[in-house]
Amino acid sequence: MGPPYCESWSVIVPPVQNPEQTYRLRAPASGREAIAVVKPEGVYVDRESGEEMRVASATLPLAPSESALVRAPENLRACRRCDQLIGLDVSDCPYCGLRQPALDGS
Repeated sequence: MGPPYCESWSVIVPPVQNPEQTYRLRAPASGREAIAVVKPEGVYVDRESGEEMRVASATLPLAPSESALVRAPENLRACRRCDQLIGLDVSDCPYCGLRQPALDGS
C-alpha cells in the first residue's frame, strides 16, 4: 500500500538542459559525415575510410538547450516545393533538391 493521499503534495520537475554542443564532422576526401559531441583534444577518424574528420559546422539546437535532438521542431521549416520538414541550417532540400531561400535571422 502506497503513502496516504495528500492534496498539498506537489512534484517539481526542473527543465532539462542539454549542456553539450553537437557538431557535424566531415572527412575531406570522401565527404562522409558524422554528428558527434567534440572534445578539443580529440581526433576523430572515419571508421570506414580511416581519414581524419574535421568540424564542418555546429548543429541546431545550439547548447545549452532544452532538447538534445538534432532536429527539434523549432529548428525545422517546410520545403517550398515538396512540403517536407527540413532543418533551418539546410540550403537544399534533401528530398527534392530545391534551393531554399535565405532566412532573415529572426
